[in-house]
Amino acid sequence: MELSEDTLAVIAYLQQYSGDNLRKPEDVAIVLELCAQQQNAELAKRVITSGAALWRVYRALRRMRRGDEGYRQLEDEFMLQVNELRIGIATALEATDEMPILERFQAVYLELTPGALRNVVDFAHDFSYLKQLQNEQRWGDSSSH
Repeated sequence: MELSEDTLAVIAYLQQYSGDNLRKPEDVAIVLELCAQQQNAELAKRVITSGAALWRVYRALRRMRRGDEGYRQLEDEFMLQVNELRIGIATALEATDEMPILERFQAVYLELTPGALRNVVDFAHDFSYLKQLQNEQRWGDSSSH
C-alpha cells in the first residue's frame, strides 16, 4: 500500500513525539491512510479514541489484582474497548482489497487468540500517543503517558 506524504509525516512526527516508542507504527500508518482514503475523519477519531481508552483501561488493570474492588468492571470495559478498536480496524480495512494487508490484519489483530489480543493492546498503546498529541495540540495539555 502506498502511503501519502501526509500520513508519513504524521507517523514520523508521532514516532519522534513518543521518543521512538511506537510499537506498531507501520500499521498505525495503514489504518490512518485507509481512513483518509475513505475521507472518514469520524472513523479515524473512533479508532484513536478507542485505542487511547483501551490503553488507559489496560494500564489500570495491570495495577490491580483479581478480586480487587472494581476489577471485574475494568475487565468488562477492557473487552468492550478491545471490541471497539477491532471494529474500527475492520471498518478501516473495508477501504482496501489488498489481500496481504487484509490477511495480516486479520491474523495479527482480529483473530480471537491471546497473541492477537496482545497485538491489539500494543496497537492501542500507539493510538494513545496520538490521542495525547491531539489533546496537547488542542488544549496545551502535557499529561504524562
